[in-house]
Amino acid sequence: MKVKYRLITAIAGILIFANANSQEQNDSVYVLDEAIVKNIKKETSNITELPTAVSIIGASTMNKKQLQSLKEVAMNIPNVYIPDYGTKLTSSTYIRGIGSRMNTPAIGLYVDNIPYLDKSSFDFDYYDIDRIEVLRGSQGTLYGRNATGGIVNIHTYSPLEYTGTNINISAANNDKYKTQISHYARLGKYFGLSISANYNKDGGFLTNTYNGESADKLESFGWRTHFIYKKKRFKADYSLSYEDSKQNGFAYSLYDKTSQKANTVAYNDANEYKRKLLTAGISLEYEGRNFLLISTLGLQYFSDQMDLDQDFTPKSIFTIMQTQHQRAVSEEIIIKSHNSKNNSSFNYQWLFGAFGFYQKMNTQGPVTFKRDGIQNIIQPVFDNLYTSGVMPFRMTVKDDEIIVGGDFAIPVKNGAIFHQSTFNNILFKGLSLMAGLRFDCEQTKIDYFSSSKITIGVKMPGPAPEIVQVKNDSIDGKNSKKYIQLLPKIALKYSFSPAENIYILASKGYKSGGYNNQMFSDLMQAKMASRNSEIAIDAVNEIISYEPEESWNFEIGGRGEPVKGFLSGDFAAFFIRSTNQQIAQFAPQGLGRMMKNAGRSTSKGMEFSLRAKIHRNLHLNAAYGYTHAKFDIYNDTVKINGINQPVSYSNNFVPMVPRYTVMLSLDFAECITPSAQIRCNLQYYGYGKTYWTEANSEWRRYYGTFNGKITIAQNRYEFSIWSKNIFNTKYFSFYFESMGNSFVQRARQFQWGVDVNIKF
Repeated sequence: MKVKYRLITAIAGILIFANANSQEQNDSVYVLDEAIVKNIKKETSNITELPTAVSIIGASTMNKKQLQSLKEVAMNIPNVYIPDYGTKLTSSTYIRGIGSRMNTPAIGLYVDNIPYLDKSSFDFDYYDIDRIEVLRGSQGTLYGRNATGGIVNIHTYSPLEYTGTNINISAANNDKYKTQISHYARLGKYFGLSISANYNKDGGFLTNTYNGESADKLESFGWRTHFIYKKKRFKADYSLSYEDSKQNGFAYSLYDKTSQKANTVAYNDANEYKRKLLTAGISLEYEGRNFLLISTLGLQYFSDQMDLDQDFTPKSIFTIMQTQHQRAVSEEIIIKSHNSKNNSSFNYQWLFGAFGFYQKMNTQGPVTFKRDGIQNIIQPVFDNLYTSGVMPFRMTVKDDEIIVGGDFAIPVKNGAIFHQSTFNNILFKGLSLMAGLRFDCEQTKIDYFSSSKITIGVKMPGPAPEIVQVKNDSIDGKNSKKYIQLLPKIALKYSFSPAENIYILASKGYKSGGYNNQMFSDLMQAKMASRNSEIAIDAVNEIISYEPEESWNFEIGGRGEPVKGFLSGDFAAFFIRSTNQQIAQFAPQGLGRMMKNAGRSTSKGMEFSLRAKIHRNLHLNAAYGYTHAKFDIYNDTVKINGINQPVSYSNNFVPMVPRYTVMLSLDFAECITPSAQIRCNLQYYGYGKTYWTEANSEWRRYYGTFNGKITIAQNRYEFSIWSKNIFNTKYFSFYFESMGNSFVQRARQFQWGVDVNIKF
């Protein structure tokens, strides 16, 4: 049946292309949506004039390509990769070989200029989106911490620019349904209000063979309201959004390295993730005669719960129930030069800004060792103490369950001031120099408490009876770190025309340091097995801490339009040197993950995108990115036969970074009646060889997938048939190793569906 549906979708697309006639179309087909946008941190109104690699995806492209998440948007940008970990909890984004699997992200995400500070909030349902801007390369001067890979700016519709009601209903195989409704209204000459809501249900593709239930089903709903007041020189913009989601996730399968095959998903304890996400922001803007003054206040709260079968098998080894509660407030004030004309025509442009935020994350993460875990992890530690002669008596664990509690409060305070100047037409017309500097200061603290209680039977040599003892252990302490950074940027650009330029730039970025709270299960296990039950607080703080990662980004690029109206494109070549690169690993006992600094690495490569009008009704959009990311210096230790031994990963490829990315897209549109149009979009996405581990012992080969969509539009109505992964390409989206086992996450299979869109 699935083969039949795939053939129907493919044949329908071929017939549309084969029978295209020469009638005029009512609607333009945009391969790159309108780029003339107003960005509060840029002096120019045209973002494509900036001396940096930038991609813009607008509402038209998102609709044509059925893009509904950050992961799907990333597939359209060269050298950007977001692996599917299986839940909304983790959105690890890699740009040009720079990324992070845990803790602080390597990119900045902004929605209507409000920062999303933790990547646990990055994955939300996309609706009501006007456009998305992706700036690649370090953006530290204007955006500060955790922008080493780049910035993603998401802008929702303005009710002052769009009016009416939009209803979208979608249904697909595997019990997938989605409903969205949005209303945009002017409440007078100066007021605009929008209200949007969505509901999403996905039955999933994978089954937990242990209990026969879906291993990756999802259900979510959310709403957004947007209020704008604009009169003469003053503008106030208020937004409020909420999303509630619940999903089964972490559908990992045991992987056999020899046969290179994965078992079915099978685990006996819950693997679930639930999250409530609330975001609010207000932006005030005053337009002076020659300047703009902008204040942006952001508030965010999320509460989530992760229930995880950490061995991902039918055995009862150990589980974790982690809850997070984040409260964050941010404020940014910007004053910049402004004129009613295009700013690029003026010889000097300037921008000053101040930014600060306070974020507090409260985390509870009790780890529960069950019977199999006690027998295979805890008890062997006590047995080794006896057989090695460290303890003169044998100890036997009597509990059926051991709970290792963990309570952590991690507040972060950050403050920054920054400036950027642009000098136009220096030496000769068209040549400009941009220079900027940011002073960034951050303080992060941790207040931790971890405890355990274990019942042990002590048997002395000889006829003495066994003595049962209760052993209580805890680790309690605090730590604080402060980081100060200077983040410069300098760029030189020559413009042949407003749409054509070449540039060269250098910029510095950094990812903040922090604490590994998942390390405490390992620390508590070591303390339970120690003879004196003491671990120095200084030693704990040293173990759980990791330092900031710093990088320098050097780039040369440009954009042009060789054949006006028919052919345009852009290119960039880059070289990035990172020091203290942060690498995620499993803790020594495999009971949690930790971040460590890996010395130095180098990432270099190139990327380009091309937009071509092949025929009046046929357009091509192509993008290619190549990344060569390697460790220059990375020395580590691994446990071999229970003994830690030194190992060097120097000159190995950085894991989780595809060697190259490919995107091809064909857009076709044709009028079938004066009021009706048929549109077709076909996409191809490809990813090069990707190493999974620092040792480069396991990797994924190149793979590619096809997507497509056919739409019939008439006046206010649209009907679409779409498909993703048309040929059901099988590949693994994620791989990791834990406790001597290998696991993989299977990618989503062939999917097809229908959409109905109604506009009033």
